[in-house]
Amino acid sequence: MTRSGWYRALAAAVRDPRSGAVNVLEEEETWALLEASADFLRQVPGVADVQLAPGELPPSELDPAHLREHWDVGFDQRAFFFDQVFGLVTSKDCPPYETDYCPQTFSVHRSQEIADIAGFYKAFGLEPSRERRERADHIALELEFMAWLIAKEQHASATSGPDSDEARVCREAQGRFLTDHLAWWAPAFACALRCRSDGLAGQDDIADPPSTYLGAFARLLVSFIPIERAICDVPPPQTLVAPTPTAEAPAACGACGGGD
Repeated sequence: MTRSGWYRALAAAVRDPRSGAVNVLEEEETWALLEASADFLRQVPGVADVQLAPGELPPSELDPAHLREHWDVGFDQRAFFFDQVFGLVTSKDCPPYETDYCPQTFSVHRSQEIADIAGFYKAFGLEPSRERRERADHIALELEFMAWLIAKEQHASATSGPDSDEARVCREAQGRFLTDHLAWWAPAFACALRCRSDGLAGQDDIADPPSTYLGAFARLLVSFIPIERAICDVPPPQTLVAPTPTAEAPAACGACGGGD
């Protein structure tokens, strides 16, 4: 559990507590593994010197302690607070969907972006889930997909060798997905989420300690993404975009489930 474990944990932290999905953060072992793997990731060559994008925090800030502290408020409190932050319909303050941060607001463009994300999922053996329907551009699904790619790369490396075509394709897909999708909007979502959940005034306060479990998730996210960019050689985004949700959501896609 190193990179893929962090992706799974972050996805679990931002998912609706009542989704019915297995939550790795309910397992005591997960927290010890997160702490140990955070120390390992901070020492990966190139990570300490990574150039930060607007809204990101240094990799040295990757520490699960705040999330653990606020996670322990219990299931009922987390579910109540989740509704307060995200609402019964999509929050306009901090929408958890990539295309709600696209500067291009035409619905056709946003639908094409969702189709591209869904195409990534399908190409690597993931299909929509009938039980948990969600748009393909939800932050939790994008995090889960990165965990899936890393797991597939590890499997290919173990069975066919790290230089095999299968392993190479998975590595390259990680870099492409970070560049085209996750890395450019995750800091903006995290900043918006902290303003909504922790009452921050804006980007200049993102290093402040979190006061909620969703704020703790957001703070971890923006210290983890630069680590991933360093590992995958992805350049930093140059701007911190603002959410621009439209009245009509793009075409939806179900949550992903393993196809193999």
